Amino acid sequence: MDKKRRNKESVESTQVINKNKCVLNTISKLVNQQKHCSVHTKKISFLPEIGNGHFEYNYFDGLFIGMFDVMLKNDFKVCGKQNTEVIELSYLIDGEQIIKIDEISNNLIYESQESYLVYISKVSGSILYHKNKHFKEIKIRMYSDFIKKHKLNSEYGIYEKYAIEKVDRNFAKPLCSKTQAILAELLTDTRKGLLKRLFLESKVLELLYLYLENKKSYKSEASTTDNLIKKLYEVQFIINSDLTTQYSLHELAREVGLNDFILKKEFKRVFHKTIFEYALNTRMIKAKKLLKHSKKPIYEISELIGYKNSTHFTAAFKKVEGTTPKKYRQNDSESLK
Repeated sequence: MDKKRRNKESVESTQVINKNKCVLNTISKLVNQQKHCSVHTKKISFLPEIGNGHFEYNYFDGLFIGMFDVMLKNDFKVCGKQNTEVIELSYLIDGEQIIKIDEISNNLIYESQESYLVYISKVSGSILYHKNKHFKEIKIRMYSDFIKKHKLNSEYGIYEKYAIEKVDRNFAKPLCSKTQAILAELLTDTRKGLLKRLFLESKVLELLYLYLENKKSYKSEASTTDNLIKKLYEVQFIINSDLTTQYSLHELAREVGLNDFILKKEFKRVFHKTIFEYALNTRMIKAKKLLKHSKKPIYEISELIGYKNSTHFTAAFKKVEGTTPKKYRQNDSESLK
């Protein structure tokens, strides 16, 4: 049954990825083909088996404004490359994303009521979205025509300050109240033609101004941001960085400022394993590497992954791998002869 369920989820995830690739291809065609001043607008509904919601976009004069509003039925990861020069301004009204940039070692955690500004000339990576989590984002992309028109490549140092290669784990900023008000205007706008184009362009410039100017506002309102997903990844980091210590659920919850129930529930939702299962799996992976690639005695390996008693380590290893550490090492040595 598990295999059938995994196969079904794999097929559905592939459908979602293909749909997102179609969206990205559409954006690319718009950027390359549209040279006039009219607003190109389209709204696309997600297939019911993928999720409940829609994607809507407006494009004109090198300015793309996309609006996502969906509840997905399965986790999925979108991988891709960006080779077009663009300034990207994103506002995550609800939901969470795990962003992986190939040139950067750590995952970037982006969640509800946050925003970011980046300059991209060339980048590759992936974005992970979680199922059963409402996702609502406004993503603004400013391409070469728009950038040159407003001298964004020379006047404000955006290329140097916000280059995507320089982003770190604190890349996202909380939304200020003025920004939230403008986003609400964008989401409820019904204008058409010239008025729509003027309205959208003015609001994007206002949002960009607020982001560049109001750094103090971002900092002062940071305490209102919901950092749940960041706290979950902090727990993952704590476990991975010190396998010699076997933390209890209560210790981890206290460390990141969550209650036990929320941590237990949300960790399972995000990582598809309980904290105990995740920690055990991580320990066994390290144990197998040490058994394969080192000559450390089993009692020492046991201590390195958090078992003070090698008998307990042997029992846990056998339960997971179906063999003892000693036999696992012997079998690996024999296979190399």
